[in-house]
Amino acid sequence: MHINMFKKLDIKATLIAGGLAALLFCIPAFIYLRNAYYPDTWLLYLGSFFFLIVIWLHTMRENKKRGFNESTVAMIFNSHMATITGVLISAVVCFLLLIVMVPGFFSRTPDKELTGEPANMITGATDGLAFQVFLAAIVINFTVGSFAGIVLPFYEKRNQTKDRREPTPFHQKGTK
Repeated sequence: MHINMFKKLDIKATLIAGGLAALLFCIPAFIYLRNAYYPDTWLLYLGSFFFLIVIWLHTMRENKKRGFNESTVAMIFNSHMATITGVLISAVVCFLLLIVMVPGFFSRTPDKELTGEPANMITGATDGLAFQVFLAAIVINFTVGSFAGIVLPFYEKRNQTKDRREPTPFHQKGTK
């Protein structure tokens, strides 16, 4: 019997968690874009830490709603959906911030560039400003969200000896 994993997904809570995680990431990203100074890159990591905290709290809250006994795979799926939602929203918002805060972002010579960067920095029209922001918004946020989404469901599960095999796709028998 095939169980659809999306049936157990609380879409509203997932969108709220992803949106909140993206918003809390974009606040330090806004400050970083305003300054455009390489030594302030720690602000992007601070934003990713806020992203991690929101995904962590979302996973704990969803697990509590389900009596701390939901399938581990369902909880991992749930937290990854919130992570993907947050990554997509943060990438779009950071793109909009770049368009607004870096005049001439699409031209070959934008009016704002990253300053104070090391010589081996990946350069482009913005001297790596866009690269740093998108690296944090996509790669780092997905990494920290996935970390929270994999570690926490195993930690939060009360009875780890009796995990139903559904809804994992690897244990389906008698599928059509």
